[in-house]
Amino acid sequence: MDYFDLHCDTICELSRYRLYRQETGTLLQNSGQLDLTRAMRCTHYAQVFALFCGAQPLNDARQAHERLMHLLETAQRAFSESASVLRHCRTGGDLRQAEREGKAAAFLAIEGAELLQSEDDIRTAAEAGVRLVTLTWNHRSRYGCGAAADNEAGLTEEGIRLVKILSENGMFADVSHLSEHGFWDLASCTDAPIVATHSNSRAVCPHLRNLTDAQFEEIIARGGVAGINLYVPFLTRRSRADCTDVVRHIEHFCSLGGQHHVCIGADWDGCDRFPDGITDVTGIEAVAEALARHGYTDTQIHNFLYDNARRFVIEQF
Repeated sequence: MDYFDLHCDTICELSRYRLYRQETGTLLQNSGQLDLTRAMRCTHYAQVFALFCGAQPLNDARQAHERLMHLLETAQRAFSESASVLRHCRTGGDLRQAEREGKAAAFLAIEGAELLQSEDDIRTAAEAGVRLVTLTWNHRSRYGCGAAADNEAGLTEEGIRLVKILSENGMFADVSHLSEHGFWDLASCTDAPIVATHSNSRAVCPHLRNLTDAQFEEIIARGGVAGINLYVPFLTRRSRADCTDVVRHIEHFCSLGGQHHVCIGADWDGCDRFPDGITDVTGIEAVAEALARHGYTDTQIHNFLYDNARRFVIEQF
């Protein structure tokens, strides 16, 4: 099986190990939900590693810069320590090279543009290989507002300017967590593909973090992709979920014409409630099995789990 995942918070977990020395762990092997030892059971494996701004609002420029640098250093150290089995990728060509070498492919993203308080920070992130940036996390920032805080709030003038600067530096805006109003502000100020690295269907589960049909159709029209998030509250309003709930979101997006735009953005190490039977990255095998039980072909399953994300990266990165 091949697996390309658009979002995890594993680098942030590794950064906590470094900061607080509470436990040890490396990208190759740790006690969290994702490490290379488990993930590389897959024939080809690619992962977008997010650098998370933090759960509390981050408005101090110095504090934001220090956190950005710490996270970048953690990622660089983790990738270097794993260089025998992992390639840090910036382009589609890098991904192809990782595949030829039989190595995992690692891409970098930022979750919460609050980490980028200046154009120098943006250039630093770009030079380090960051290719995706969520414009907000859950709360309000100088750039816009997360859906969890106010779904009717749009991008600020600084947020609209940020979108243009990101594009100039070869980075794509990620709309996961962004308010619905902010989504359409983004759509109106750029012609670039739109990516939602870890967002589900609001028609299937009416959570404000999920995408409306109109939003997903805009992602399709732009040639973008959306990654299905395995966090239970985004899958169902019930207290528990199973892999059938994951399939329901994929089916709905496919019904809108999105069969080549649906990916996985499981949110490993970023949440604590997964569908029954899934506890870590090896659980993606259960998702594949559920898709097969629902009649999806091997080619369709490969597209959802790997090739749709791969195609986007090859074409856009």
